[in-house]
Amino acid sequence: MRASLAPSLFLFFLCVYGCNTPQVNKVTLSAPSSARIIIPGSGVAIRSFSVVPNSNDFKETLRKFGEELGDPQLQQRLASEGMTVRIIDAIDVPAIAALLGEPHEERFDWHGQIMNWRDVLQRKMPSSGMLVTVGGISHLVDHGYLTLLARGWQLGMEDGDQLYLQLLPVWHVPSDHGIVPGKENAPSEGRVFSELMIECLLDNDQALLVVTQLEPEKVITGPLDEGPSAIRLGEALMGGPVKDPIQTFLLFEAHVGFEGDK
Repeated sequence: MRASLAPSLFLFFLCVYGCNTPQVNKVTLSAPSSARIIIPGSGVAIRSFSVVPNSNDFKETLRKFGEELGDPQLQQRLASEGMTVRIIDAIDVPAIAALLGEPHEERFDWHGQIMNWRDVLQRKMPSSGMLVTVGGISHLVDHGYLTLLARGWQLGMEDGDQLYLQLLPVWHVPSDHGIVPGKENAPSEGRVFSELMIECLLDNDQALLVVTQLEPEKVITGPLDEGPSAIRLGEALMGGPVKDPIQTFLLFEAHVGFEGDK
C-alpha cells in the first residue's frame, strides 16, 4: 500500500516546535575515541560515526552492552522502523565499534542544555520520490524534510543530577521563508511521529545509542510493481539506501553535575 504522509497531518508541532538556532562546538576525530572530551558545562554532546560491518549480527553484539529502554513496546516500534536503541556507558563506544567492523570518522557536536526542540539531524527528500514505510505502510515522499528533533537538560534528582533527554522524528514541508519550522513561520505540511518519541534519564558518562543498518537499494521487478523497494523511516532518516552496507551510530552523551551549572 502506498500513501502520502500529508493526510496524516499532525500539527501538534506547530505549538511545540520552537527551534532555536544552536551554538554548536564541533570536533572531528579520525575514529571513535575512548577519551572523554572535557566540556566546561552540562548538557548534551552528540557523537556520530559509521562502521563498515564485518557481519550482519550487530544486534547480538549490542546486547552485550548497556540496556534497553524502559518501555518494551517503544523499543519494538523503534526496531520495526530500523532503529536499534540502547542506553550504554559512553566509554564502551570504541569497543562496540571495533567489534562490529571498521569505524570511520567521528563527529562530535557539543549542544549544551537544549531547552527548546532543536533539529539535530535533517535529510531533504528527493524530488524523484522515495518509498518510506511507517508502521508497515508505504508512503511516497517526494518533498519536505525528515528531521530528528532533540531537547535535553539537567535535572536534580534524589540520587544525583541526571540529564533528561527527548528525541522526536518529524516530517515537514517548510514555508517559503526557511527550512526550520517554528523558527519564524509554521511549516505548510508536517507530521510528528509521536509514537516513536524517546524519553529517558541519563547519568553522567551515559549515552543513548541509536544504530541503524543501511543497505544498498533493492529493485523489485514483476507484473504488478517494479522499481526501488521501500525503506523504513529510521533508514531514510539516517541516509539510506546506500551503495555499500554500513551501520550508522548516533550517540547522545550526557554531561551533568558540573559545579559551574549549580
